[in-house]
Amino acid sequence: MEIGILRRVLTKAKRWHFLQDEIPRLPERRDIGRALQYEEKLHLLKVAQSNPLCETAYLAAVLALNTTMRSCEIRQLCWRDIDFMDRSLVIRRSTTQAGERLIPLNESAYRALRRMRERSQVLFGASVQAQWYVFPAAEGYSKPDPTRPISGWRSAWRSPTRAVCRPACGQLQNASQRCSNVDCAVDLSAVQSPLAGLRFHDLRHHAITELAESQASDSAIMSCRLRDTCLPRC
Repeated sequence: MEIGILRRVLTKAKRWHFLQDEIPRLPERRDIGRALQYEEKLHLLKVAQSNPLCETAYLAAVLALNTTMRSCEIRQLCWRDIDFMDRSLVIRRSTTQAGERLIPLNESAYRALRRMRERSQVLFGASVQAQWYVFPAAEGYSKPDPTRPISGWRSAWRSPTRAVCRPACGQLQNASQRCSNVDCAVDLSAVQSPLAGLRFHDLRHHAITELAESQASDSAIMSCRLRDTCLPRC
């Protein structure tokens, strides 16, 4: 896109033809971030929260929506990185050096981490070790191991992003050929979830969009885009 701007400037100046054979056209990425509509956001959280098997993905989504944290940063989060008294967390590992930062927690993110703390106490006992991961490995499939981070929540993420609602009966369900309601049994093969194709990484884009819509300063938005800084407390 930067080359495209230079190309248009030089074309206007009638100089581009001197360079055009020497500069290859590079492919442009099409997997741009997606921001959710308010109704889509509510639908995502409602469906994820309603399924106990999706609780890990739901709590991770709440963190992403309220902190702009990447999936890898959430998975690498340890209990020693969280200060419940100060309501903040520290990102010690990121894809870039600029990504290492202190994030204040708003109420939604704080409640999500408190819920994960309660889950850890139930699974591993009241004494949660500081070096343990907030999202332990193999959770929901085998005996969880808090000394290793979860590899991901790909399967759990499919459920809330593929669930459809049949208007006739209003029942949320996984995509299938027929409605699971025996009194309805309508063909759902052509019905698609409004969240189809939503990536977990898109939650970060949505959080940045909400920051822009809250009339935050341009410098704050640019900082968020470049360094993944967090949303303001609420």
